[in-house]
Amino acid sequence: MRCAFGRRAAPILAGLAVLVGAWGDAAAGQAHEGFAPGQDAPPAYGLTAFYEPPKDLRRFRPGDVIRTEAVPAPAGAQAWRVMYMSTTWDGRRTPVTGLVIAPLGHASAPRPVLAWGHGTTGAARGCAPSLAQDPAQEFLARGGVNPVDVGVPYLQDLLARGYVVVATDYQGLGGPGHHQFLVGDTAARGLLDSVRAARKLDVQAGSRVSLMGWSQGGQTVLFAGEIAKAYAPELKLDGVVALAPVTSLMSPLIDQFFRSNTPHVYLIAEGFSSAYRLPMDAFTPRGRALVDAASKSCILEVFKEAGTSPVAGVTGNITASKGWKDALARNDAGLRPAAAPVLIVHGSADTIVAPAGTPLYVQRASALGDQVSVEWLAGGDHRSIIPDGKVRILEWLDERRSEDR
Repeated sequence: MRCAFGRRAAPILAGLAVLVGAWGDAAAGQAHEGFAPGQDAPPAYGLTAFYEPPKDLRRFRPGDVIRTEAVPAPAGAQAWRVMYMSTTWDGRRTPVTGLVIAPLGHASAPRPVLAWGHGTTGAARGCAPSLAQDPAQEFLARGGVNPVDVGVPYLQDLLARGYVVVATDYQGLGGPGHHQFLVGDTAARGLLDSVRAARKLDVQAGSRVSLMGWSQGGQTVLFAGEIAKAYAPELKLDGVVALAPVTSLMSPLIDQFFRSNTPHVYLIAEGFSSAYRLPMDAFTPRGRALVDAASKSCILEVFKEAGTSPVAGVTGNITASKGWKDALARNDAGLRPAAAPVLIVHGSADTIVAPAGTPLYVQRASALGDQVSVEWLAGGDHRSIIPDGKVRILEWLDERRSEDR
């Protein structure tokens, strides 16, 4: 394992406390990375007709394009919203939306594809990044009229390198259904099917694919790397870049985390109860109300709602509730071999995704024989790693692309 941008200090290994401590403070209404008391929380985007799928979807297979809609693109590129067919973790077909952004002009060979997995936006359909007025742009942090982060990091650099860039919204965001938040296999299938969809458009998208995701999307790309050979064997993965990924839900402090009144608890509850039909007996009436609010809101609204109540949302241990322990454990990354080398970029001061989860993932993945590199950004937080990691990430993608396979 390679470590750079500073030493991997002992506080990282002790960082499991961050999982509970930082979020406990945030839920009590204190300032927190990416969230602040009184912060403006724009409402979820309104859905347009594009996001309502046709009634008869029987002829569409995973990766088939259902419809497209042109959107503004960066100079020298073209872009579309796309709706395509995918499947959930248990094989149920579901329409998913996202973006395809491609260089203009003719290429002398098939273009490589970069699939982006965005960070947490919420669970409501209106939290899809592709719903933004100008979604095909460089990464733009939420705020103003945007309730969620939009765009793709390093987009201009990727287009200049000839990539076709795809950005799934994930199942249940934009398209219909309950968003299965942190259900890794569902999101991974949606990501891989977005690549398949791009290859069916007239953009010369080839079979060589790189994956890059952040936070929730970090888990998505790790899972996509694990299922790619079985789910989409026609794709050839060059590499997987995971920025501050959620890797280790079954941490030693997961029960305390669920009692911390963290907004992400209610997103997980909404997604897992829908995906696995799990009981909600560990949740108080207030907790169940917050789960319902999470299903209708984007992340800033959920944060504000959770922070207004001192009433506990969860009582007892979530892992004692039927099915929950197994469901959480099956969504740890690194339980199956990866189809390509993996680069993890994580900040040592991240208070959203505890840095301690990364060494746990590396132990599991290394035991399977995976090739994993870790770049620690000393003092980096959850968001600063996106600009601060740019040079190394693009360098690593270039190295992977240059190798013959």
